[in-house]
Amino acid sequence: MSRILIIGLDGASPHLIRQWQNELPNLARLIEGGKFGVLQSITPPRSIPAWYCFATGTNPAKLGVFGFSQRLPGTYDYTFANFTYCRTRPFWDYLGEAGITTAVIHLPGTFPPRPLHGVMVSGWPAPANHGSLVYTHPPALSREIDAILGQPFEFLSPHPIARDNDELMRQERLRILRLHTQTALHVLRTTPWQVGVVVLSPLDRASHQFWKHMDPTHPQHNPAHAARLGDALLDIYRAHDDAVGQLLDLITPDDWVFIVSDHGFGPTHRVFYLNEWLMQQGYLVLKEKPQAGRLTWRTRLLGRAAAPLFWLNHHSETFRRLAAPFKKRALSNAVRHAYVRTKTQGLVRLNHLPVDWSRTRAYCPDEGALYLNLKGRDPQGIVEPGQEAERLLDEIEAGLRALQPPDTTQPLEAHIIRKEAVYEGPYMLDAPDMLVALDHYRTDVMAEVGAGMWDLNPVRSANHTPEGVLVAHGPGIAAGSAAGGLMDIAPTVLHMLGFPVPEEMDGRVLLDLFTEESAIRRRPVTYAATAVHEGAGEAFSEEDQAYIEKQLRDLGYLG
Repeated sequence: MSRILIIGLDGASPHLIRQWQNELPNLARLIEGGKFGVLQSITPPRSIPAWYCFATGTNPAKLGVFGFSQRLPGTYDYTFANFTYCRTRPFWDYLGEAGITTAVIHLPGTFPPRPLHGVMVSGWPAPANHGSLVYTHPPALSREIDAILGQPFEFLSPHPIARDNDELMRQERLRILRLHTQTALHVLRTTPWQVGVVVLSPLDRASHQFWKHMDPTHPQHNPAHAARLGDALLDIYRAHDDAVGQLLDLITPDDWVFIVSDHGFGPTHRVFYLNEWLMQQGYLVLKEKPQAGRLTWRTRLLGRAAAPLFWLNHHSETFRRLAAPFKKRALSNAVRHAYVRTKTQGLVRLNHLPVDWSRTRAYCPDEGALYLNLKGRDPQGIVEPGQEAERLLDEIEAGLRALQPPDTTQPLEAHIIRKEAVYEGPYMLDAPDMLVALDHYRTDVMAEVGAGMWDLNPVRSANHTPEGVLVAHGPGIAAGSAAGGLMDIAPTVLHMLGFPVPEEMDGRVLLDLFTEESAIRRRPVTYAATAVHEGAGEAFSEEDQAYIEKQLRDLGYLG
């Protein structure tokens, strides 16, 4: 029976692939013999919910996951999303019920690994792997992979995106890509599979950092730096193309291949801190307003004093074992908050700040996501649902549409979407009330407090855009253009293998990928009612949450 290999290139841009096609022989071969086009991401194009929507064929309001942050029930505090919060079944569950074996490797958001009929290697975000972390199904595969690599598996580079480490990070992105490619090749060669899903993510991190060097129109483009680093992003694309070639060596001409990305990329010209604006407008109120986002000498002293403890925690298993009984105590939390604030020079998330919820009407817990402090939903909600909430959203939207950053003479074009326009499902109440994007994503909308309202020289020079990539190649697929959405892949795979599409799926079967003579296109699409997975959601531990917060901050997703 023919196999299906889905290769996810996190953040791959269809425009850059087309521009550099002559430098990417493996992708070019697939494009020339198959379909190529844009795969539309979700709104907003955030990686974790996007990959969940890919896996389940459903929109975020059926998953219960809307971004990196995940609210802890009954509080204003947040942990980070993980696979236990994804409440809809991925397509490989349905395949497994029929005995179809699936290998899922590095798909972001799949920690902790779930049992499946096949194998899983979790993707980030995940706790640190010091050689004992179980990040696979079956569990024994974790130590097998560590042994094959000759080191504990790494989800991400330990180094942050910074202004002065481009050369280091070019090598780091290539190093992590080699580790992940080696892992995928080992798993796919040594375990049986009929459907394989492999996601390679260093391309996303490289795009954030290196875009300015290859884009002469970028405000931060420096010709002297471009002379050395202008090909850095192209180098990462070439390396991913080589990894694609190695994966293609595992299949035959009778197999199908999809290349997909969860979103595309485009330039970032500035950052807008939405909570700073909400405070200025009086929608968000802090109990200690003069200290909002600023460091007191006590916080700075405690944060610096704690730095050696966090170093030991990361490097010493003995220290972690001895410190474990103290990590859930109030003093431990205070030290962690002080350390985080000191490391980021006062740039902090909202759940680290003393918000006066009795006077706060709107707030932003995650990038681009605005919530009203709603009665009946929020623990101390003060905004009445219905007409009062709608008037407040209209008022906020009007203010955001009039935004004018200091580096332009005209208001920014605002793309403001109410949740009802893009979400539908049982978790609608948990969704952001308003989604905010600015200037065709050239202005990054962030949630942190402490940097002022605008940053005209952001560390990241590019950010996610909605246009991902779609390549389809294999039997019954002729050369030509293609278009689809991220949620369409799951129902398409099920239909290709002869299974009904679950009624809960929002995606459609991409019949246009196939020729009119193809049995896949001629076969009617059927649908079936299915049981919905109801995960309870399990928060990361305090220690793991601090580590993942560092990962996300290193990538620029938190300030």
